[in-house]
Amino acid sequence: MRRPLLNLYVASATWAAARPGDTHDPIGGEYDPNASGGAEWTRIAQALSAHSGAIGPVRIVLSARLCRFLVAPWVADCFTGPSIRASVLAMFESQGVTDASHRVEIDWPAYGQPVPAVAYPRSLVDMVRTALEASGGTIVSTVASVVPVLRRHGRALEALPGALLAYAEDDGITGITLESGSLVQVEALASCGAGLGDVGLWLSRKRFAFADDGALHWLGSSPAPEAFAGRLLALEGDALATPGRALVAACA
Repeated sequence: MRRPLLNLYVASATWAAARPGDTHDPIGGEYDPNASGGAEWTRIAQALSAHSGAIGPVRIVLSARLCRFLVAPWVADCFTGPSIRASVLAMFESQGVTDASHRVEIDWPAYGQPVPAVAYPRSLVDMVRTALEASGGTIVSTVASVVPVLRRHGRALEALPGALLAYAEDDGITGITLESGSLVQVEALASCGAGLGDVGLWLSRKRFAFADDGALHWLGSSPAPEAFAGRLLALEGDALATPGRALVAACA
């Protein structure tokens, strides 16, 4: 019998994993992002095997801070797949993204519409893949946390002309801006940012960006910051120790 999909959440220095039915007790821990040779992910793969036997199919869910995001404007003379990809890669260069450093995935739009794209770090994903496959796992997909969060909660916001969906991750705060359900922007902030990256200041700016506080939504992977003035989207199940464990349980 095929094993249920394992959702493996990976943040900058932490990880968590759960299958459907494991939502009250996801396994997780820390790892050293500066360790070389993939030894840390070999250790984690062995921990996953010891916890639940054969690893089976895996979906890697990366925190938003590990990825890069772009919603590119439609360019009139770029209307084929290769030309759109070349245009997106050129726009990504300012974020330090190259074809060698990141794997870029594009959500192909309707003609004339903006072009959402996400860049996944090749070295990290390859290390995780190698370790899991050596322990009997099979990677079926790699996504940013934004993808399952929008799939699960974005539909409830489609009727709003503009909306913010924000949530905590193990390594920061992620904010998704939508217009009538369409992705406009993804922002990934440090939990303790300074200046314009301060979470409280960022949330205050967001209050001015929308018609009223009813457009602001906080996903309950952790308590909302004091500066948040919108609506709470509660997650089902027990409160979990870290935002990452809560997210992976919600995705399972």
